[in-house]
Amino acid sequence: MLVALAVAGCDPVATDRADPKVAASTAPTAVATAASAAPAPSPASPAPTPTGPGSQTAAFTAFVDGDTIGTTAGIVRIIGIDTPERGECGHDEASSTIAGLLTAGDSLTLTLPEGQNDRDRYDRLLRHVITADGVDLGLVQLQAGNAIARFDSTDGYPHHPQEAAYHAAQIAEAGTDGAVITTSCQARPQASIAPLTGGQDVAVDAEVPWWRQYSSCTKLKKNALGHPTGPFRAGDPAEADIYNWFAHGTGHRGDGDGDGLACE
Repeated sequence: MLVALAVAGCDPVATDRADPKVAASTAPTAVATAASAAPAPSPASPAPTPTGPGSQTAAFTAFVDGDTIGTTAGIVRIIGIDTPERGECGHDEASSTIAGLLTAGDSLTLTLPEGQNDRDRYDRLLRHVITADGVDLGLVQLQAGNAIARFDSTDGYPHHPQEAAYHAAQIAEAGTDGAVITTSCQARPQASIAPLTGGQDVAVDAEVPWWRQYSSCTKLKKNALGHPTGPFRAGDPAEADIYNWFAHGTGHRGDGDGDGLACE
């Protein structure tokens, strides 16, 4: 028994880059939120059943984000890809791609390649995910420009059989800070906005408020132009427009906890 415990304690576990979505995806509240985004699976959904070495079938239950889904086998982190974090440009597009391909109850094949870890440090299953029509969800995200090929033998993780094809299919880019820059975000034009001067908003185009340069609070907080980084108060007339942009206009829910403060 002591030998078995020692061996189990040495098993390496794959990790993600630091991101809020992975921790949230295993929390009961986040899973419940994800589940609410899709219809509840039919009571007749099949239980996970082995279909071959390293493979099992399971039913889709809900999407969590672009590289993580809920299934009847558990929360699954798709092997070999990485999509934008919650609050980053491209997150919604990556999530929508998954949501557009799957409906609750759809049958999936989950495959664990030889040599891969069964779970990550958030206790999510690590699997390749193939639909009943033979669509590889990881490859789809790469071909759509929503993801980069990551967490494989090129950066210190176990090799997986699709990694060469995944890297060949990648058209998105990795930022210098490790963020995923999707093709939709690469193509998004950025307004030329001057820094604030004397407390006034000074812009090249006076009709474009300075805060509309930023597609999320995350982008705003990285700015080097001297623009305020928040928080912005819904109840302050001088900040109301800025609050509304980050809380509602960007699509990234800058006031996620609904306390009237955006970009806290």
